[in-house]
Amino acid sequence: MNIKEIITESTRIYTGEPLEKGGTSIKGQGAAPAIKSLIKKGFFDGKTVLDYGAGKYGRNADAIRSSGAKVFAYDPFHGSGDDGYSSVAGSIPNEKFDIAFTSYVLNVVPENTEDQILNDIESHSNSIFHITRNLDIFNSVKKALMRKDPTVSNFFLQQFANEEEKESFENGTLTDQVIMEFCKHGVQTSRGFQRIPELENKGYNLKQNTSGYKLYTKGL
Repeated sequence: MNIKEIITESTRIYTGEPLEKGGTSIKGQGAAPAIKSLIKKGFFDGKTVLDYGAGKYGRNADAIRSSGAKVFAYDPFHGSGDDGYSSVAGSIPNEKFDIAFTSYVLNVVPENTEDQILNDIESHSNSIFHITRNLDIFNSVKKALMRKDPTVSNFFLQQFANEEEKESFENGTLTDQVIMEFCKHGVQTSRGFQRIPELENKGYNLKQNTSGYKLYTKGL
């Protein structure tokens, strides 16, 4: 079965504190592929842009700035000061931007934190897009559960699984549907908290769906 065809309507979500605060802080890798594609198409030309959750290094913001757009980079954990137009700020000015976006931010926070981010970013722009990780999370989590990786497995057993699922885990018979629901719930991995977001029911359109990432838009 193609995993993209598995439909699970998750009724379980992780509601604890965020377990990952540095997932967007990647040094020396340039802009994300989706950002590079948008720059090449001239998507940001002449626009004011808010990079929400820009990370410590602001790599996406720098790439968009190099195309001539005016970009404000903001990160609540790694930013400092209020000069987001030349560095990464720790606060956002009270203004509207032509475009606002997150890149690999929503997949490292629980859904309740995601909702807070969506509300905040929507107060700063009517034209928004979000880039999130996708089935690569499922693939890595499935492998971790099959080999009974302690970090992933303990989180599965303590935070997610019912008794039947615990038995299936011990027997090595977990279904893809259960594993996918676990990924949508949120899972602690050796690299921090990861989750597959679903924004279709929050007013967003799924514009691009690859194995590695999803691109959601609103007002674009």
